Amino acid sequence: MFNGLYVLTDDSLFPHTEWPDRVEACLAGGAGLIQLRDKQLSDDALEPTAYAVREVCQAYQVPLIINDRLALAKKIRADGVHLGRSDVSVRVARDYLGAQFLVGASCYASLLRGLKAQQAGADYVAFGRIFRSNTKPQAVHCGLSQLALARERLTLPICAIGGITEKNIALISRRKIDWAACVHHVFNAENPTQAAINTLQQGILHAVR
Repeated sequence: MFNGLYVLTDDSLFPHTEWPDRVEACLAGGAGLIQLRDKQLSDDALEPTAYAVREVCQAYQVPLIINDRLALAKKIRADGVHLGRSDVSVRVARDYLGAQFLVGASCYASLLRGLKAQQAGADYVAFGRIFRSNTKPQAVHCGLSQLALARERLTLPICAIGGITEKNIALISRRKIDWAACVHHVFNAENPTQAAINTLQQGILHAVR
């Protein structure tokens, strides 16, 4: 079942001081998950922004996921972490953070990674990039057929990411994918609230339930 819109932050266009307001704009448009993602700053430098974003998410009762940074996630009492191929394993993250934290894992285009993450106790997995992506143009492509196969074989929630907009989200929600993740199209939009509303409405409209 299509659960909604998962928005990730992006450090390419807007300074970190604007992130809490942009996150709130995304939440006002109906985003149901937020991931704080930054590849530049140290944990200490990112911490004030992380606390501010956490407060916004708590006000909207929406989970905050931290990309990669387990220590920061634990320190600010985020709701979970998201792990890539170069990060620690799902089991290591679970042991460090405890059962109350959500743990997500990127699978790129690999069903095997998804099966291993599921076996290790991940709470959700992400596949992508699905379409042409402004954020990661060189990322491995995951076709819609592979996404459909993952839905057939996995029982945990699946997130699709990469180039998703209101113009193509129907191709995701029709395949019974749980979450559609957006970075550039929503977080960096001129009006993040309206971008979130438009994308979410199209996802819900075309979802197969």
